[in-house]
Amino acid sequence: MKARAKHTVKSIFLSMFVTCFIILNSGCGLDEYYVVEGPDVVYYPVYTAQDPITFEHNYVEFSTNSKDESIGSFTIDGTDVYYKIYSSLSACSSEYSALNTLLNNSSSKTSSASSLINSYKFQKLKNNLSSSDVFVKHDGDSIRVRIRLTQYLEPTYSYDVDESKMDEGSAQYSPQISYFMNIGGEWHFCYKGSPVRYYDNRSFDFKRNSSTFKAPLPRSTSYEDDVSTNTSDSDDGFWYINLYAFTKGHDSSFTTYYSPIVHLGTLRIDANTYEN
Repeated sequence: MKARAKHTVKSIFLSMFVTCFIILNSGCGLDEYYVVEGPDVVYYPVYTAQDPITFEHNYVEFSTNSKDESIGSFTIDGTDVYYKIYSSLSACSSEYSALNTLLNNSSSKTSSASSLINSYKFQKLKNNLSSSDVFVKHDGDSIRVRIRLTQYLEPTYSYDVDESKMDEGSAQYSPQISYFMNIGGEWHFCYKGSPVRYYDNRSFDFKRNSSTFKAPLPRSTSYEDDVSTNTSDSDDGFWYINLYAFTKGHDSSFTTYYSPIVHLGTLRIDANTYEN
């Protein structure tokens, strides 16, 4: 009898445990994890000493991923673009290689955006005509973005005058951000702005512009966390810029999720001349 009673007690406790387990899990559910795909590169220029970029190709272009869309309690915020300025090509290439190593490692790939911001100190690229928290808002839409950081050919107008007053050559290769939407399988121009650095809307024309306050040389003013300080090397008058993009979203508890970073390209700016 005692043995049988003992067995009965074990069975009751086991049944209670299983019942509680089912109730708790059905009420709370398993932890949800969301995957964000990230943007796709359309045009990918990488400056090298052996293969320099000519002025007409001195831009980057990408499109947002239509697979990145809000679902249930998860919301897509949009895609951000981050950049960093280097005084030497070797320093620029070195950090590109380090970030590429993160992307090729399955354990660090998903945290590459956090590393880009927190460890490598990249800064957010801004559009001078936008007050949005993200560079380009989208939700399941494919939006194409073209970014030209700097002016080619000396502009024939003051910095704040309408582009319509520029000559044709200057206007065609002016610093700009152009957005296109895919409508019926064709890309249609939507709107544009000008790319500016993360602090105080400073431009990337690096002292080639008549307004030196808005286009100072890197390292010549305060609040320049977007400039690499990891090297004393300098390619006199030349500056190199790595650009990356990633998509982000958040769940109902406002936990932020990032896609892996995507390298958009490496551009060079000659601060000595407009003949880039």
